[in-house]
Amino acid sequence: MRYEGEVRIRWSWVELQAVREAVELTPPFAGREEARAILRRRPRTGHVRDVKLDLVLAEHLAVNLLAVDMPTAIAKSKLLRAVQHAQRQTHEPGAIEAA
Repeated sequence: MRYEGEVRIRWSWVELQAVREAVELTPPFAGREEARAILRRRPRTGHVRDVKLDLVLAEHLAVNLLAVDMPTAIAKSKLLRAVQHAQRQTHEPGAIEAA
C-alpha cells in the first residue's frame, strides 16, 4: 500500500470498541489485516483515544466499514471527516483536479 500521509482520528472507548467489532464483520478489503492490528494495539488508558492511520488505509477503512450501530456510525463519520480534511490539506491551493 502506498503512503500519502497520516490521519489522526479521536475516538472514544465505545467508538473504538465498535470499530474493532465492525471490522470483524466487514468483508475483506485492502489493508483490513493492518487496520485490525492497529486497532488491537491501542492502549486502554484514558477516555479518548487518538488512532493514527495511514491516509490510504483510512480511506479503505472509511469506504468499507459497516456501520452496524450508532457508535460505529459516529466513528465512521469521524473517520470520513478526518480523511476529507487530510485530502484537502494535501491539495495545493489553485491546483486543478483531474475529473
